[in-house]
Amino acid sequence: MRRRRSPLARVRRHVGFGTVWLLRIAAFALLFTPILLVILLSFNAGSFTSIPPQSYSLRWYRNIFARQEFVGSFFTSLTVAAIATPLSVLLGTMSAYTLWKRPTRWRPVLESVLMSPVLLPLVVTGLALLVFFNRAHFYAGIASIAIAHVIITYPYSFRAVLAALSRYDRQLDEAAASLRVRPFASFIHVTLPMIRPGLFAGALFAFVMSFDDFATTIFLITPDTKTLPIAIYQYMEFNLDPTVSAVSSLLVLAAVLGVLLIERTIGMDRFVGLRA
Repeated sequence: MRRRRSPLARVRRHVGFGTVWLLRIAAFALLFTPILLVILLSFNAGSFTSIPPQSYSLRWYRNIFARQEFVGSFFTSLTVAAIATPLSVLLGTMSAYTLWKRPTRWRPVLESVLMSPVLLPLVVTGLALLVFFNRAHFYAGIASIAIAHVIITYPYSFRAVLAALSRYDRQLDEAAASLRVRPFASFIHVTLPMIRPGLFAGALFAFVMSFDDFATTIFLITPDTKTLPIAIYQYMEFNLDPTVSAVSSLLVLAAVLGVLLIERTIGMDRFVGLRA
């Protein structure tokens, strides 16, 4: 027979559920209020940011496409991220798979060494790369920025793939070997599909870090090559209008449309490898 709760227990239960929901609402408000505020300010018709806007207009969205520094820097950021992301995932996957496949007593030391770029401030990394590239007389804008972004994003890909491999069943490789499948073919057709969530997580971290990086990139830009965060920073030095809010709103819109497109076409679960 089910035991009835006392009135005090029921009150505690309701208070507990209410507290959990209040914390959830507060967390969502903390996450989404700044985004919604930026989007609202992007429609301000005035020449200066004001809360709330006195009138609304799309003039600052037109200003984005009228200024070449925003359009050009966006494609530069996209190009650098498109170069750095696959390289970061490739190197991270190779390193993680080697450490997982052939463990040694030096594995903790090797993991610490491979994760060391995360421990250094990005400003220090950017300054060190600037000195190194100058000593090497290597002044290629996009190439030098892409190399820097591979260095700073590589640890995230490495850690994500290593975490996925830690849940991988080694008996799958043994079963493939018993069927006389070569190791490379086993890795391509068995291991990679099973660790696809780790690959996707590493690629996502790498792309976002590369596209959004400022502290390292500021040391490596050239007069003809600058990324979107640098362009936004330089614009804000001399302008206080809501153009930057409009740029941020378009980036949020692009991210939302990308997720919706993936969900409607192949499904997000299948895209990240959680469902076959």
